[in-house]
Amino acid sequence: MEYRGPLPDIEIPNVALYDLLFAERSDADWDRTAFVHPETGASLTYRQVKHDTDAVATWLAAHGVGPGDAVAIDLQNCPDYAAAFHGIARTGAATSPVNPAAIASEIARQLTETRSRFVITSQALLGKVAEAATLAGLAPEAVIVLEGAAGHTSWVELLATTPDLPQVSIDPATQLVCLPFSSGTSGLPKAVMLTHRNLVANLLQFNEVLAGMGADNAIVAFLPYSHIYGMTTNLNYGLFRGFPQFTMSSFAPPAFLEIIATHRPTLLFIVPPVAAFLAKHPAARGVSWASVKLIVSGAAPLDGAIGELIQERLGTRVVQGYGMTELSPVTHVIPPERRDIDLGTIGPAIPNVRFRVVDPDTGLDVAPPTSGESQPGELWCTGPNAMVGYLGSPVDADAVLDADGWVHTGDLVTVDADGVVRIVDRIKELIKRRGFQVAPAELEALLCAHPAVADAGVLGLASSTPGEQIPHALVQLREGAEVSASELIHWLADQVAGYKRLGGVTFIDKVPRSAAGKVLRRELPKAHAAANA
Repeated sequence: MEYRGPLPDIEIPNVALYDLLFAERSDADWDRTAFVHPETGASLTYRQVKHDTDAVATWLAAHGVGPGDAVAIDLQNCPDYAAAFHGIARTGAATSPVNPAAIASEIARQLTETRSRFVITSQALLGKVAEAATLAGLAPEAVIVLEGAAGHTSWVELLATTPDLPQVSIDPATQLVCLPFSSGTSGLPKAVMLTHRNLVANLLQFNEVLAGMGADNAIVAFLPYSHIYGMTTNLNYGLFRGFPQFTMSSFAPPAFLEIIATHRPTLLFIVPPVAAFLAKHPAARGVSWASVKLIVSGAAPLDGAIGELIQERLGTRVVQGYGMTELSPVTHVIPPERRDIDLGTIGPAIPNVRFRVVDPDTGLDVAPPTSGESQPGELWCTGPNAMVGYLGSPVDADAVLDADGWVHTGDLVTVDADGVVRIVDRIKELIKRRGFQVAPAELEALLCAHPAVADAGVLGLASSTPGEQIPHALVQLREGAEVSASELIHWLADQVAGYKRLGGVTFIDKVPRSAAGKVLRRELPKAHAAANA
């Protein structure tokens, strides 16, 4: 059975993302503040963002960037991110957003797989980005540095370019605009192919749910713009609605609370660890929350009790949403006015999204409930926001995006008679930590490269932070080999980003695998429990 949300479908215009955001604005709009970076005091109006975007597009086009190309961005949140992202888009090329926590080898792999022509970064990240560029075969001049750096191209050079926009033809339905990396439901991270239509559609779909917010709003943008959640709901949604964004290079509680107290924002997009801070930390009660109209939590399941506690403690509305990189990302959100919906659910579907709840064993739809909630099944979604596939990985895409256009999310859910969905478990292998994806297969491959390790299986163990998991390795040693858990943890830590680091290692006799050689994920918790009994 196919389900839809309560709001009617909307018409998705056949326009490029740049045109949606910049084509039609009043004179008053152009002079409004678009971005403020409290850490430095830097700010940009919409007029300045448009000028800088056009200058970047002109420079890139003059240096051969156009449709079919990719340019990487490795930046923490800052006002210049907008011109970088949309300047690339205006040339007809696609942005490959890099997680600022990534290490050089991870960055190099992304640059290589997307064939990025340039990478835009900052002095703070230059060391590892320059190393990655060399590994990927890029010249030093292909590294563009915001503050400038000897031997590299300066961002100032791009901004000083007189805008003369390239004449490019963009088909929104097929032209790629973004290549974020995701592990899908399993395996190593892959580049998700998102088109202009995907991102345009998701902004408009999502906006229907928040239309009641009105026009006078402001966002605290600490969710990384490099992550699809922050990219869509903060960077692009803020630009689309004309909401000023107070950017943070990362979430730091004192700085965050200072922005709340000083700048009086109205709209927050958060992740469960931040929700736990708001619900429980004494410092959160030290500022006035009167300006904040709405808090939206996503990226991992939110405990309904935590959401209720925030509402009671801070006096602001909290809702939960759901998304996936492969879906641009938003598919479900609790409408703010629907206080009858349990905050522990992800709500109904947004407009233009259809979804099914499918028994993972039979492939048949779970019977719709007449009352209460259905039996659990995998959530499948489709709509104009669904990706077109994975870059260069048709086999992987087939496992997530089927021939009929359904994206198999890998999340186990229930649904009630009104189409309200609750996440109950994960079928997919991914571990969610700090709002980011950790692919067990990636850590397992690295562990198996250690000379003392015969095999490894990685699972996520519950953290003390709600909605968080910590990677834990079950390791089978080679016969006669010796290595300590701490040695393995430190050995791996040097090869991965901080959020991917192991929280622990347990040694077992044999990693459970199928006859085909696949790690039996459902058996890992049992093996861990048995080894620690």
